[in-house]
Amino acid sequence: MKAPLAAVTMVYNEPEFLPVWLGYYAQMVGRDHCFVIDHGTDDGSTDTLACNRLRIPRSPQDDARRARAIGRICAGLLEWYEHVLYCDVDEIVVADPVVFPSVTSLARARRARAVTATGFDIIHRPDCEPPLDFTAPIARQRVALRFSAAMCKPCLIGAPVRWSPGFHSVEALPPRPDPALMLFHLRYVDRDKGLVRLARTRNQPWVSPDAGSHQRMENSAWSAMLQSMAGLAFEPASLLEDDPAVSLWRQRIEDEGRSRAEDPYPLDLGLSGDRLWRLPERFRPVF
Repeated sequence: MKAPLAAVTMVYNEPEFLPVWLGYYAQMVGRDHCFVIDHGTDDGSTDTLACNRLRIPRSPQDDARRARAIGRICAGLLEWYEHVLYCDVDEIVVADPVVFPSVTSLARARRARAVTATGFDIIHRPDCEPPLDFTAPIARQRVALRFSAAMCKPCLIGAPVRWSPGFHSVEALPPRPDPALMLFHLRYVDRDKGLVRLARTRNQPWVSPDAGSHQRMENSAWSAMLQSMAGLAFEPASLLEDDPAVSLWRQRIEDEGRSRAEDPYPLDLGLSGDRLWRLPERFRPVF
């Protein structure tokens, strides 16, 4: 008999986000079923992890190589688990509590090769919100969401898959965001810590001069982008399946997938919401 669900991530020097990731997913699946692939961390943040750690040599960041390797690792775990969830260390995957009590129950109900989440950026509004306390629940400190096509990731798998670089799509699987599976992206959850992390990713070795441009921005450009997102107007949204605001964006993702069926990325990764939505109260106790 297989265990229900494993959670997997990959890290390099993530002192803020790794404790958040492990704290959340350890509650979801248990620490024994959390797997951290440590890509040569040297700041001590993985030294005392109370979970499974696979340490690999440090090398220039290569998203294609990373997707291939993690795909194979997750395929191996499926020999012992019904499903595997892979997400980046700054991503929190949540089953809508009004539909499913857990991600495991959603996975068992869907019985799919891969389930694509509906993705959102959580936005820090520095003009009216203090710096984030990473040791306290995030959903009690931030309220602003922005829909993000790039975060609509096929992150929950029940069979081996071949992910695209960045884990934005799966080969031969049209993008179809599940209305009950949410991915909350934390990259923009705190301006100051975001700039610290950006300095690290900007200065680390990359496989080519063109790789990872969104993680190599200058501070001024990143800050301006965050300020622009934080300044968007709010509109009402429930995030439920019949919510017209969210349904419109999900449909756009599906339409993109049909029109770009032969593209390695069958969706426009730059497609993002032009309004902010408030995180519904039902998610606040979750993370």
